Amino acid sequence: MSIKDKVSRFGQHFMTDPIIIENIIEFADLKDTETVIEIGTGTGILTEAIAKTGCNLTSYEIDTTLESHHSILKEKYRNITIIYGNALKEELPQFDKIVANIPYNISEPLILKLSRYDFKEGILTVNKSFAEKMLDMEKESSLLALITPAYFDVEFLEIVPKSAFSPRPRISSAIISIRPIKKETLKDDTTKFITRILFDQRTKKTENALLEAIIDYKTLKDEKRYTQNESRALIETLQIDDRILEKKVIMLSYENLKIILDKIENKL
Repeated sequence: MSIKDKVSRFGQHFMTDPIIIENIIEFADLKDTETVIEIGTGTGILTEAIAKTGCNLTSYEIDTTLESHHSILKEKYRNITIIYGNALKEELPQFDKIVANIPYNISEPLILKLSRYDFKEGILTVNKSFAEKMLDMEKESSLLALITPAYFDVEFLEIVPKSAFSPRPRISSAIISIRPIKKETLKDDTTKFITRILFDQRTKKTENALLEAIIDYKTLKDEKRYTQNESRALIETLQIDDRILEKKVIMLSYENLKIILDKIENKL
C-alpha cells in the first residue's frame, strides 16, 4: 500500500518540514522529566524530535503497515513506546503533555476525549478551519463549541502551510495550544461550570448529572451545602423535556444542551 493510499484510508498527512517541527518542539517546551503522548507516529519524524528532548514518550499509531519505519527509531531511543491501536479507543496513561499532528478526521473526538484528562498542555497541529472554530466558539452552533471553553484555554500559535506535509493536504493547518482549566475558576460562569460538571459525568443519565451539577455549583457559589431536594426542586421549575433528561449526557445534542443551559442560567 502506498503512502497516498494510507492517507485516504486513515486521513494521515505526514509532516516533513524541519522548521515547523522545530517550532512545535519549542512551543511544547518539553522536559526530560515529563511524560508525553503523541497521536499518530506516522513515519516518525516528529516522534524522533520529541524523543530527543529526553521525555518519556508514548506514541500511538493506527496503521500497522508503518511499523517498519519505527524499528530503528525504537532501537535508537529507549524513551519511546509505540502502541499500535486507535488512540480514541485506548485509555491513555497519565501524561504531562500531548504533542501531535492530528489526523483531520479525529480532531473533534480527540478534543472531547482529552477533556477527561488532567495534563499541563497540548500542542496540536489541526486543520486550519478547525483551529478557527476552536478560537471563535461564540459563532459556532456545535456541541464542541459549548464543551471546549468549559475545559480548555485555546491559543493560536502558527499557521502551517500545505507544503509542510507529504502528501500535501487540500487546506492549510494551524498549531494550537490547549491548556486545561481548573473547575473552580469557572464558578462565575454558570454556563461553563454546569457544562463541565455534566460532561464530567458523561455516562450518567442527564437528570442525575444535572442534579449533581446544580449541587456542586450552588455549594461552591454560596459556600454552603445545597441539598438534593433543593436541586431536584430547581430542576422541576426548569420544565425540561423528559426525553432530554432521560438521555445519557454523552448522547445530548447541541440543541439539547443549549436548552438546558439557557433554562438554568436564569435560575442560578
